[in-house]
Amino acid sequence: MLRLFSVLAIATSAFAPTAAAQAAGPALDLSTDAGNVAALVKMRCSLDQDEDVILWWSGTVFAQLPQKAPSALLGFEGYNICRAEKQADGVWRMLTRELTFYRDLKTGKIIDEWDNPMTGERNSVLQVANDPVNQTLNPPGRPSTLPWVEAGDELMFTMNIPLTYPNPLPPKDFPKQSSGEMYTGSEHFMFFVPRVQMEDPARSQADVSYGWTRIGPWLPWMEMGQAPGNLLYIAQGNKKASISALPADIQERVRSTYPEYATAPREWVEPNMTSWTLYKQLHERQHEGTTAKKD
Repeated sequence: MLRLFSVLAIATSAFAPTAAAQAAGPALDLSTDAGNVAALVKMRCSLDQDEDVILWWSGTVFAQLPQKAPSALLGFEGYNICRAEKQADGVWRMLTRELTFYRDLKTGKIIDEWDNPMTGERNSVLQVANDPVNQTLNPPGRPSTLPWVEAGDELMFTMNIPLTYPNPLPPKDFPKQSSGEMYTGSEHFMFFVPRVQMEDPARSQADVSYGWTRIGPWLPWMEMGQAPGNLLYIAQGNKKASISALPADIQERVRSTYPEYATAPREWVEPNMTSWTLYKQLHERQHEGTTAKKD
């Protein structure tokens, strides 16, 4: 998934009330900033700073073309692995990395090449491998109150995130891969968490289920440039107990290609990675390698 998805996406395993319970702290008070950020950490990751937490997601990517109904293009499935740490000043930071793999809609298999129905060309698929995807949850001077909705046995909230920033792939340098000078899109989350778990001081984390929607430009590896239209992502997910609870083909990719994604980061690193910055990084490495061979 993408950077802001894992900022708000939730992770992980069942909690056994052992020594980790000591990190959980008092019952939550959602009327305060401190209570809100503790609730977010407990839902998103874990109040136990030594605990790695896994969030799984699965969904479909649709093409939205002018004057046409959205059409399904690809499946996708992945996870974020997270660890939270509390600084001396009370600020919580999330250290995470994430993988997402694109799947064929008919077979369900992970694909590394894709026949693009909109261009008629075959594209090499760039799987999502973003490391790091870090976030400061309660920076100084910024209120931490979240739009929690209390609904019987559940706590819920919706988060809408508009996005616009300079495109890491400028059109003049990447005419086939760039959607324009600015990246423009939005992400939308709906979270559902058992109230009793959030209020239980013996738990360092709570179970979560969620839905996620994203609107964004064509992916760089689709090589559609500034063609009219955009992508629509629809996904859902929940927590998984461990890497071994993920699909077998994803486990195999982690073992063979992405072993570092079996654990959450231990050190804070900047800047964050996205599919766009990863594409640029790989392109630059390839260019450097080609130049070196010529020399």
